[in-house]
Amino acid sequence: MIVKSKTKPLLLHQLEALLNRIPDNHSKRRYIEEDYAKQRAGYKGEKSLEYHLSYLPEKDYYIFHDLRLSAGKHYFQIDILILTPFFISILEVKNISGSLYFNPVFTQLVRTIEDTEEGFPDPVKQVKRQAYHLKSWIEEQRFPVPPIEPLVVIGNERSVIKFHPRDKINPQLVIPSSEIPYKINYFINKYKTEAYSTRQLKKLITKLEISHTPLLTEILQRYQISPAELKQGVQCQKCFSFPMIRMHGRWICSACKHLSKDGHIQSLQDYSLLIDQSISNAQAKEYLGIESRDTVKRLLQSVSGKKEGVRRGTKYALDFFIDKPSSLH
Repeated sequence: MIVKSKTKPLLLHQLEALLNRIPDNHSKRRYIEEDYAKQRAGYKGEKSLEYHLSYLPEKDYYIFHDLRLSAGKHYFQIDILILTPFFISILEVKNISGSLYFNPVFTQLVRTIEDTEEGFPDPVKQVKRQAYHLKSWIEEQRFPVPPIEPLVVIGNERSVIKFHPRDKINPQLVIPSSEIPYKINYFINKYKTEAYSTRQLKKLITKLEISHTPLLTEILQRYQISPAELKQGVQCQKCFSFPMIRMHGRWICSACKHLSKDGHIQSLQDYSLLIDQSISNAQAKEYLGIESRDTVKRLLQSVSGKKEGVRRGTKYALDFFIDKPSSLH
């Protein structure tokens, strides 16, 4: 069963918000658009794997997408983790097109497309490192360590996968997405000893859920953009112009006259993705373009379940994109 489903990555949300808020003629826009296209393609590639994963019997497998765990000073992220009582398999998904050659000498992936070669870090080395970190993490949580089977999955079904004739390792670890059910079935036949009782398995599932720490990139710092360069105010969701004006309890677009009761929600989501995950009344007044402190207070209270501080130091939490644990227990 799916414990942690595949959702749109936070970085993709952030890039969309950033493209929405920077001017069309901004000097960094082209680079952001290129990064957005790559992230979107990767997300689509991972989503396409859901079809192949659906062939695994729900009662026998617990599947986590985009699991990010602490490894001491650093974090490691697993694209897909498949947990069973007998073994764990972790899948590193690569949605790369072209002819893909796994070079075992230089531990490098070489992609050839339209007679142009391009080098990528070795995903096999990457997934093996993730397996090592996962083993250490499980030991730290005082659970038995089952066999861990790392796999690199090529999500683009048109890609051609190539290996050196003498390479005996990579062909066992790199598979096209269509091979997922068969490879997992192979592991089922390979491992017959239970590593976890039903009780231990449930405890480990819970521990994995609560230990997941989503990454919120400091996106403005990444592209060296200041908050002052962003478009302020509430955007019209019909004609996409800025800003809408607050009148008589509603937002009205000065360009197309579209009316909205909750236009501020999208704007506050953008704020949480780009600037900060909490906001004060004064900051919201300036950002949303509202004069009334009481109006802003009501709007913030309607979208925020948490606040800290007192009086003018009060800040409201904007936790729109915090992952919620599943309710399978």
